[in-house]
Amino acid sequence: MFTRSALVASLLLLAPTFAACAGDEVHTHDDDHAHDDEATAGFEEAYQQAVLGKDDSGGCSGVVLPDQSGFSKRVALTFDDGPNVTTTTRVLDILRERGIKATFFINGSRVKGAPEKAVLARIIADGHILANHSQNHLNLKTVADAKLRSEVTLTHEIIKAAGVTPRYLRFPFGSASCAGLAFVKTLGYATTGWHVDSADWCFAKSGNGTCSASTFRYVPDVFRMNLEGYVMSQVRAKNGGVVLFHDIHANTVAVLDGLISTLEDEGFSFVNLNDTTYFPRLNGVTPPAVRFVGSPCATDRECNFSSSVASAICYSFSPTAVGFCTLPCEGTCPDKTGASPTFCTSLDSGFTGRCVAKSAAVNESCGRIAGTSPKSAQRFIGTSSATAATATVCLPR
Repeated sequence: MFTRSALVASLLLLAPTFAACAGDEVHTHDDDHAHDDEATAGFEEAYQQAVLGKDDSGGCSGVVLPDQSGFSKRVALTFDDGPNVTTTTRVLDILRERGIKATFFINGSRVKGAPEKAVLARIIADGHILANHSQNHLNLKTVADAKLRSEVTLTHEIIKAAGVTPRYLRFPFGSASCAGLAFVKTLGYATTGWHVDSADWCFAKSGNGTCSASTFRYVPDVFRMNLEGYVMSQVRAKNGGVVLFHDIHANTVAVLDGLISTLEDEGFSFVNLNDTTYFPRLNGVTPPAVRFVGSPCATDRECNFSSSVASAICYSFSPTAVGFCTLPCEGTCPDKTGASPTFCTSLDSGFTGRCVAKSAAVNESCGRIAGTSPKSAQRFIGTSSATAATATVCLPR
């Protein structure tokens, strides 16, 4: 049963209501800016899940996408929190000029009348995807079940009235419970997180294009006044992926065209969320099985893959159980499209590092890796420059 207790399990440090996004300097909801601290906490928790591998939601994340690599320099642009008649229209102008299709995750409460409905009509007419970001941008992990259903279905009906049936939903702040994820799935939604948070919301808050450490601590100091540089650093690290922007911010509009040029100059190109080549699992397509970290094995020969520094081996943790493939590591591990996301930890009391599979949808929360169950693990740093982190991974029972 879809209960309130299920929704409030593993609460984030967030209040039940939030500003639509910090720094909306154009048009705002009545409660915009009222809870900046909570908004910062929400985005920082999302960053921890998406980048640092920390997920306190029991494997039910609204941030982490099922496709984690293999983007081959393809970027999907996504825009949250609109429509805004002024700024969304300018984003659409830029995308049209550049021949790029994107996805717009709207808040239904912003569709106040004919001008906003005209923006929705243009999004559709220009070939973009119109998607659901809830009605009022509340933290849907902490609200009662009836409120969650209302927040999702009200915007669902607005999008349908615009002429399309929405397929993608993004939880505000990526904050979702297992029960909430199950509910939106009944409406046919693919829950859509992101690989790169542009942090444009942080750069917008100051009004002068600066992202302060007190607002978002994960932006390196070298990029505190450089939104484009920060985005590029992340896109390069991921070799593409889904990028989160907010089309309500004037500073996003100001840097968008130049950022697109920089991406193209470096060999990146653009796809949309419905591209099954680069985002197959998001779109319900199961890619061919790949042998990688976490694949079952009995001998090293079955682990016929390698990283840039070493070959995989079979880790046998029981005389009777099937083992799993692993790679030596220090700090970080590679990921592979179609396989479980990975994490570097120790399997021998801290002497060496080994890549293991994270608990994720692709392995049914470790259910597909025989003899394992989800457990919290510390990152093995070794001689690397990686920072300390924890993750829920698939370890021997």
